[in-house]
Amino acid sequence: MAKSSKGGFYAVQVGRRPGVYKTWDECAAQVNGFQGARHKKFPTEAEARAFVGGSNGATTSASSVASTSASTSKSGNGGAVTKALREKRKSDAVHLPDLAAKRAKRTVVGTKGVHAGSSSAGAAKRKVYCDGSSRGNGKKGAVAGIGVFWSHEEGAPNLSERLPGKLQTNNRAEMYAVARILESDPHPHEPLTICSDSEYTIGGESLFSKWIPGWRRRGWKTSDGKPVANQDLIQYILSLLALRMQPDSDSALANITFQKVKAHVGIEGNEQADRFANNGAMMPEIDDRDFAQAARDNERKLAARKKAPVKSVDEVEWLVELDESVLLTDEEMREMSETQNFN
Repeated sequence: MAKSSKGGFYAVQVGRRPGVYKTWDECAAQVNGFQGARHKKFPTEAEARAFVGGSNGATTSASSVASTSASTSKSGNGGAVTKALREKRKSDAVHLPDLAAKRAKRTVVGTKGVHAGSSSAGAAKRKVYCDGSSRGNGKKGAVAGIGVFWSHEEGAPNLSERLPGKLQTNNRAEMYAVARILESDPHPHEPLTICSDSEYTIGGESLFSKWIPGWRRRGWKTSDGKPVANQDLIQYILSLLALRMQPDSDSALANITFQKVKAHVGIEGNEQADRFANNGAMMPEIDDRDFAQAARDNERKLAARKKAPVKSVDEVEWLVELDESVLLTDEEMREMSETQNFN
């Protein structure tokens, strides 16, 4: 059984050109922006081909897609497969909202780990979108920016800003965008849903959906003992979450829900945030901020409260809302977690 040198094969079952691809970029070109797209990563080519073929067991590959798609009217089996895929696309397009609703799940994340959340817990009518961008990400001379887009009636300013400091990575920008939302929200005591397409912050196995409880228990170390990347900014955000909590609340659950959305599929808020982030990356360099000190200052403010649902930043919890259709595969997220490939 053949294996990819990079550890997997990308199978596109429903997309512009169904087939098996060796790189994510090739796969993304077939599924990004395609309504009802279905794709998954597999460790072996045989498994990927089986997925592409669907229940009838038919197989295909990226190299053969062009010829089969060009001759569907002349090829018996190829035409049948293509027709079936077309019918499936139509069905997915009609039922996509229902399918998404069924797959969506809400979880509570905090000191006790991750557990199921009520469908109504912390329900928020207010939504805001954010994004981070880094030109030359991970390379010397990279420049990063953030974008925040509030719905038109919110009364809060949309933001397009440069990421402070020397470390100009995409993921740090995405984290800073979340911080700027919490800093600029004109109604901090009202529930708010923060929407992002970031796998690092809100993916299936990500910062806010899974990793933070374990990092806290290990003293902000990864499972292999390395310091957690961007922990100064993460801890600052947690302190902002804690300060949003009402003194008379009897719950450690902050009034924030993190929601994962698909990238580049025409969602107005997400597209606007993306544009703002790209513009922000081109703005002049600005001085770094001491987020670690700011987090300690907020911790002291929290401790000084006479009545509060939590007395420590480490006690705060939050909601995460995920739709299985927007997530990476388990293998992709496991690789991301193990390698800390967060640049």
